[in-house]
Amino acid sequence: MNMRKRLKVKIVLDAWALLALIFKEEPAAGKVKEIFENEGLSRKSIYISWINLGEVYYTIARKKGLNAAETVLDEIQMLPVRLQVPSKDDILAAATIKSKHKLSYADAFAVSLAQKINGTILTGDPEIIMLKDVINIEKLSRQDA
Repeated sequence: MNMRKRLKVKIVLDAWALLALIFKEEPAAGKVKEIFENEGLSRKSIYISWINLGEVYYTIARKKGLNAAETVLDEIQMLPVRLQVPSKDDILAAATIKSKHKLSYADAFAVSLAQKINGTILTGDPEIIMLKDVINIEKLSRQDA
């Protein structure tokens, strides 16, 4: 029997965190990479909303084209992560958050997912960081160019 302890922590990655990883923006990229390499975390512990993944997709498509966006999407789907398709309740929860706070609609999905699973969002997005009293946040940063 495997007695290795698994961390009970649940992590939500938003588009900001994934884009930092994709574009190798340190030190944020290293922290996100560390999450995926941590043996205590698994596919059951790391979450991304498909809404935030869509945000990553269009950002890559704008900067590098649709082929690059497709490649990145394929690579993300191979990571040990749970990709969450929002339900009607999830959509209404995100809309409620958006109605009460100043943040993008896509960011509201990351926030509502973190609330739903009692997780921690890894992000450097200032709009989400301002909600530190509402949800658990681990702040990431990238060096200014």
